[in-house]
Amino acid sequence: MFEGVFDFTMEPIQLYALSFLLGSFSVATLSDIKRMSAQSEFVSVWAIIAIGLFVIDVYLVGTDRLAWDIFGLKWILIVVFSLLSHERVGVYFHLATGDVVAMMSAAAIMGPVGVVIFYVLVKIVDWLTRPIWKSFGTETAYPFMPPIFLTTAIVLIASWLLADQVFIE
Repeated sequence: MFEGVFDFTMEPIQLYALSFLLGSFSVATLSDIKRMSAQSEFVSVWAIIAIGLFVIDVYLVGTDRLAWDIFGLKWILIVVFSLLSHERVGVYFHLATGDVVAMMSAAAIMGPVGVVIFYVLVKIVDWLTRPIWKSFGTETAYPFMPPIFLTTAIVLIASWLLADQVFIE
């Protein structure tokens, strides 16, 4: 049970998917800095990605290519972190729906350990860079896509480096 839970490596297709997502995050980050809002089209794309990856995971479980326990743990973590990050709950973060969906789409590409690492890193990156982003915001709000973008870039670079080590050995 829970074999492979602590595996942080990503397959090349996951790295390419995260790269694609990072591209959309970069454009949304510029929009967020400029307008304090990511365009709704981005949020729709991120929601479709998260839903699509959930469906793929269900298919992989059904074909015995993904263990039920890994699937369940991953998606429970994503749902819990998302709920705790939404502005209506606001325990972990106090974010607009678009920011929560952006993080969900990135986390959906990862395994359970990657999900936890991602959300913890977002918290750290936000804490470290918040003074910068507050200068683009209002008294009570600031653009949050920049911390999501930076965290996704960090995870992608770390995963590429880890993948190179795994494939070399």
